Amino acid sequence: MDKTKKNSFRPGSLWAGPSALMLLCLSLVPLAMLLLFSFMDGNIINGAFPGWTLGNFQKMFSSNVFSKLMVKSLGIGALVTVICIIISYPMAWGMAKVAKPHNRSMLMMLIILPFFTSQLLLIYAMMMILQSGGILMTLLGVLGITTDGTSILYTPKAVILVLVYEYLPYMVLCLYTSLESIGDNLVQASRVLGAGTLRTFINVVFPMSIPGLLSGILLVMVPVTGSFAESALVGGPNGMMVGSLINSQYNTVLNMGYGASLSCVFLIILSIIMAVVRMLVNLAERRIGGETE
Repeated sequence: MDKTKKNSFRPGSLWAGPSALMLLCLSLVPLAMLLLFSFMDGNIINGAFPGWTLGNFQKMFSSNVFSKLMVKSLGIGALVTVICIIISYPMAWGMAKVAKPHNRSMLMMLIILPFFTSQLLLIYAMMMILQSGGILMTLLGVLGITTDGTSILYTPKAVILVLVYEYLPYMVLCLYTSLESIGDNLVQASRVLGAGTLRTFINVVFPMSIPGLLSGILLVMVPVTGSFAESALVGGPNGMMVGSLINSQYNTVLNMGYGASLSCVFLIILSIIMAVVRMLVNLAERRIGGETE
């Protein structure tokens, strides 16, 4: 027997066992159960299994409700993600390169401060700000931007604003991690060679921040697209998203099988979109001066 193969096993690799078991129990097993329940005919009542059917998927694709809500949710998710990216790049760059090192901890604390509060409380706080006579509408009235005092609450604009407020810290933290690792000498070398601010960002900063950008897109777009609490509380009658449809099947209609089938198709569509986004970002990285391997 080859001595190298004989000694390839290391006892230290056993430390990965608990993490692998946790991944199996908390990720793969629930996904397998979701796929199994998607073929269930109705809901489990008193421990009795209702049987198997393909009618859940037939119902989904024969109706245009799911497709319309899916397109609407993807549009909101993409818009919120783009807004978060535009706002987060200057914020993350300022924290990583402009702010003094002893001030970065304080800025980081301000970014993660909303995480110490319940998400539901954040939504209700934003509702108080956005309502007629609230802080925001009063300020807009003083500035002359609005004159009739009409609130944007219970409109799609309010849903987008609340989602941006909730998920902006995720994008900032992801980009901050990547931008902090960029050496100052690389930026200075680009400036010395005659590149302006925009050119330096395109050829140096953006390619090296791709890992953080991809992480931020994943952490923002996926939960935003599947959100339902914000659309229900802030969106009003026309604020329904695909997450609202899935939630109603579990809590209102009590049709677990149809809800599971909706969730499976939703996850598949999101996985395909995220794979395409990754390919496009990697292609952009190579075209503008990133790695070519």
